[in-house]
Amino acid sequence: MIQRILRLLLAVLLAAPALRAQVSERDEPSLPRDVARAVVELYNAPTTTRVVGPLTVDSGRTITGDVASLGGPVTVAGHITGRLLAINADVTFQRGARVDGDVTVVGGIVDGRGQAFIGGELQIHRQVLYFHRDGERIVAETPEEEGTMRWWRWLSGGARRNYAGLTVTSAHTYNRVEGLPIMVGPTLVHSSGPLRARIDAFVIYRTSGGFDGAKDSASVGHLVKTELAFGRSRGIRVGARLYDEIAPVESWQLGDGEVGLATFFLHRDFRDYYGRHGGTAYASLHAGDDRTLTLSLGDQRWASRAARDPWTLFRNTASWRPNPQLDDARMHVANATVHIDTRNDEATPWAGWYLDADYEHGVGDVTTFGPVAADVSPVFSPVPLPGARDAKPGRHRYARGFLDARRYNRLSPDVQLNARLVLGGWLAGDPLPLERRLSVSGPGALPGFDFRKPTSSATDLGQCGLLGLQPSGSPAQCERMALAQLEMRGAVHLGLPFGDALWEHVAVHTAARWVVFADAGRGWLVGDAYRDLVYPASKFPPLSTFLSDVGAGIDFGSGGVADVASFGLYVAKSVSRPSQPANVFVRVRRRF
Repeated sequence: MIQRILRLLLAVLLAAPALRAQVSERDEPSLPRDVARAVVELYNAPTTTRVVGPLTVDSGRTITGDVASLGGPVTVAGHITGRLLAINADVTFQRGARVDGDVTVVGGIVDGRGQAFIGGELQIHRQVLYFHRDGERIVAETPEEEGTMRWWRWLSGGARRNYAGLTVTSAHTYNRVEGLPIMVGPTLVHSSGPLRARIDAFVIYRTSGGFDGAKDSASVGHLVKTELAFGRSRGIRVGARLYDEIAPVESWQLGDGEVGLATFFLHRDFRDYYGRHGGTAYASLHAGDDRTLTLSLGDQRWASRAARDPWTLFRNTASWRPNPQLDDARMHVANATVHIDTRNDEATPWAGWYLDADYEHGVGDVTTFGPVAADVSPVFSPVPLPGARDAKPGRHRYARGFLDARRYNRLSPDVQLNARLVLGGWLAGDPLPLERRLSVSGPGALPGFDFRKPTSSATDLGQCGLLGLQPSGSPAQCERMALAQLEMRGAVHLGLPFGDALWEHVAVHTAARWVVFADAGRGWLVGDAYRDLVYPASKFPPLSTFLSDVGAGIDFGSGGVADVASFGLYVAKSVSRPSQPANVFVRVRRRF
């Protein structure tokens, strides 16, 4: 089973993207980066006829070339020989209207499309484009700038290059250590030609401390960010961050939104956390937003944090899973990160590659080690069990790598086949600190296996426990991990009777999409060989030892070619441990 999954995974990773849609209506939470980039390029093109405000193309009138309207509304009854672009505007087609090229509508709706001839692709994006002016040109704002909530702005409504404002936003997600972390502070932006500077200075208030939490230093943190960027489509960014924040141990399995909803509604937190206090400087080379190389160096203090008692909608009186004790240390951390994203859409991709690769080197002084399973072995054990650490405070040095590679393939207008390969863990030096350890069980990785529960009574390959012994909170303990995920998804069509013949029907397109998937993965420790849990640094565990599951589900998202799975119901069953019962789980986004 494992060999078949890996062979199919390799074939999918090498496959080519398939067909392109003729008509699409997209309703993602935010405007995809590639769409914003294409819209700005078309508007700024010297051959584009630009109109600010209402645009009317009367019957019998012909406009040659591409046309772009900013603000609108747009009414077309005549002929446009090129493309039509409407930014933050509605478009109305009247009978006899003709557009020979593509029609792209951002931040608006289209009425009367059935009365018009459109020679190219029709794309409708409900999200507005946030931008500022640079002379006659427009420049799209970054997703971070779009997401902030400003109570006031100097100058005029974001249409200028320079502004200042007060930002009120969430730090990341609702969790059992902070509750809802709220950030409040000023934002300053200045642009001059290709040079752009930004400063944010936030106070972080952690609501888990209650209304009197401001008296508790653990309830208050800070985040100060500054960045200087040169160049638009290609260039360099340099910046620095000063922070006193709560950071997750693993963030690659589930998104912030899913973790926060599970915590707030179900009283279940799928992450562990630690305090991070210090500063980081970085430099980043970018070719657009989809290809970046970032180098960073940080001086950080790590500290364990206990779970508190934030309010939840359901099961509010239940006890939280303890937040594990981790390693307390002062570390100097250097990272080199490569990010490549060629997907056609960030939120709902149908074709392309996604690649994140990170190398981290850390060196520093550890004052307190958190326990791992081998450290809490029975006291009658004559020698330390394999996997136990020499938990003596002092100098600690490690190197860690992480790779997340995904391939999206469109097989037909309604069906796609996607694959993901995740590898990560120890590369050199001392054993990894608990802040950098990994796990693979749970809905974000191997959903056929329960989150943070042993996969057998002897060795737990999901989070690398030993002999069924777990420290408080059951932390992730794997020094290395490997995970392969494969899924096929397609549209759900309903047939309704039509006419007198029973076999005659009409197909009804729905927003739902069926999904079938298979996963295989495991974690392990690095050291002298021991059972199926510990392997030498030069060895890879046999594929026969991998955990595997299969499953299926329904995503109930918006309709159209590029759907958004706003709610998904799935069932997954372990294959490698057939005695385990099936798991039913909910996702509020695509699996990957």
